[in-house]
Amino acid sequence: MDFIKKLVYSYIIGAIGGSLFVWFHMPLPWVLGAVTSLLFYKTIWKQDTASSIPLKNISFALLGVQLGSSFTEDTFQQIGPYIIPYLFFTCFIIAVSLFNGYIVSKWLPVKMDTSMLGSIPGGLSASIALSDSLQSNTVLVTIFHTIRLVAVLFIIPFSATHFFYEGNIVSAELSPSTNTGEWYTIAFLILSYLVAVLLNKKIPAAYVMIPMFTVGILKVIGVPMMSLPDFSFIWAQITLGVYLGNSINIEDLMKAGKYCMIYFGLSVWLIIMSFCLGYVFSQMVDISIATAILSIAPGGLIEMALTAQSVGGDPSIVSSLQMVRLLIVVMIVPIFLQWFFRKMEK
Repeated sequence: MDFIKKLVYSYIIGAIGGSLFVWFHMPLPWVLGAVTSLLFYKTIWKQDTASSIPLKNISFALLGVQLGSSFTEDTFQQIGPYIIPYLFFTCFIIAVSLFNGYIVSKWLPVKMDTSMLGSIPGGLSASIALSDSLQSNTVLVTIFHTIRLVAVLFIIPFSATHFFYEGNIVSAELSPSTNTGEWYTIAFLILSYLVAVLLNKKIPAAYVMIPMFTVGILKVIGVPMMSLPDFSFIWAQITLGVYLGNSINIEDLMKAGKYCMIYFGLSVWLIIMSFCLGYVFSQMVDISIATAILSIAPGGLIEMALTAQSVGGDPSIVSSLQMVRLLIVVMIVPIFLQWFFRKMEK
């Protein structure tokens, strides 16, 4: 009962924070509002919060459905010409982040493997698992990723809203269409969630990707998908905010001491670089600056796609390209790091 009470309080505080962020027209209000309000609640009032993994997984699936609803017949054809230059830019960002971690380990008393694993742009779960297998400092890896997460969550949406706003939200709207669709298509959504449950350990971000591509493909082939109510997506964003707010602790950030500012600076540098590369990417492939920057930005797939929605970018392209980056981080980077660490030990 104590857990349920904390969970209810966490949702109430998150909803209040989200409402305030909506009132003040802040970016990603339901996510960032919940994160901010829970951080204040834990830090100022010294109270514990709670989040639910099953509810988080359901919210991820709902957000996947929301992102999938933005797919059109042209989406998969559109990203085709972008893949080669995008692979170059995103691999460059990953390489720079790993190099930064390597250099920092040379003049700080932080092990090289810990520093490099903590600098990877994304893939926290994979980084932690790899850190455990390599007997690195998993606590510091988690803290360094938390610092990056805080920087990404607050800097990128704010910057995109104020500097890269496209002024055409209607074209990128993720809300369900006025066409309610057919009731039987709810079965596809339930089935996609069950498949995600079965494959979540084999497919990265399965709770988001499987529903997203299920809805996207069904929409492309013309299946009249049932529209879910707007409230379900708001709840999903609050749940994501509650999960992130519960995961982040000011005390954990303070444990790293002076290292916090150094890795925060590296995160800011990576964000600035992604903005510059995003601008070049937009000029090469003729897509909007907001869409290009949010596709390359070292943030989470959901957060960047929702930000694309709020600034008038194309969330379907952003989510598709971010998925490519996620696959590289989760599947290729760990293999490279294992080889690199073994070579350095020899």
